[in-house]
Amino acid sequence: MASQISRPGSRQSGFFRVLVYIILSIVAIIYIAPFVFMLGKSLQNNYEANNTPAVIPSSPQFQNYADVLFGSADFGINNRYVIFLRNTILLEILSITGQTTICVLAAYAFARMKFPGRDLLFGMLLLTLFVPSIILLVPNLIVVTRISQFFESIHPSLKWLNSWPALVIPFLSNTFSIFLLRQFFMQIPNELWDAAQIDGASHLRFLMTVVVPISGAPIMTTILFAFVGVWSALEWPILVTSDESWRPIAVALQQFRQEGGTKVNLLMAASVIAMLPIMLLYLFTQRQFTQGITTTGLKG
Repeated sequence: MASQISRPGSRQSGFFRVLVYIILSIVAIIYIAPFVFMLGKSLQNNYEANNTPAVIPSSPQFQNYADVLFGSADFGINNRYVIFLRNTILLEILSITGQTTICVLAAYAFARMKFPGRDLLFGMLLLTLFVPSIILLVPNLIVVTRISQFFESIHPSLKWLNSWPALVIPFLSNTFSIFLLRQFFMQIPNELWDAAQIDGASHLRFLMTVVVPISGAPIMTTILFAFVGVWSALEWPILVTSDESWRPIAVALQQFRQEGGTKVNLLMAASVIAMLPIMLLYLFTQRQFTQGITTTGLKG
């Protein structure tokens, strides 16, 4: 009798599980399809990529990637993608190092140090999350232009425009990263700080020897956000740079679309090259990323 009573529920549960799997599979296919299309077309020849609906290449053309990286007469670009890659790597190093340092220090101050107006200042900082970034482009451009003119009047080599300072310095502070780290730092037991004080540790020493070592997951999460932000930056680099000397890879991809849009195979190869580092970075750090998101924001 008990087994007969449980059968309808188990059948209903099994049907619901199958339905969920079907829906998730359909959603996964929808999300994966553009990546499969991109990869397939990037390995086709020019005629096959432009004139056939096939996704699987009849004969893989790995030369497409070499043409994109090292230049192609057909594509009308000479070695510029490598230059953009170099620029992006340098900007990543500068941005991640500076932004992580500043955000960790600011988050610790908001979480563990008491000073007048702390909560008010943090609330004003959070308000900036609700301001669309596109609205700040023109004010930021005016400020950066005037700062660049000031430093350039001292010495031409100190200019910000068309150089790395305009691409790095305005974004060294990230509100979301500060908020994420602050929420985690607030969960650290006060007993650790009390013990550190007994040993004569200052706030800086406590931060470097205790807080940072146990905050690997949220710090890695902020590094990932910083990496993606620099890697995908487009509007701002176009505004503050005038040539390819410091432009990142997103600008290169946009120029590829303008100059070689009819050559779908090369355009898809350029897109795969631009996407691959982000995919690989997340693949190797997804555990830290997930842990960093789930272990923060639990205490206000």
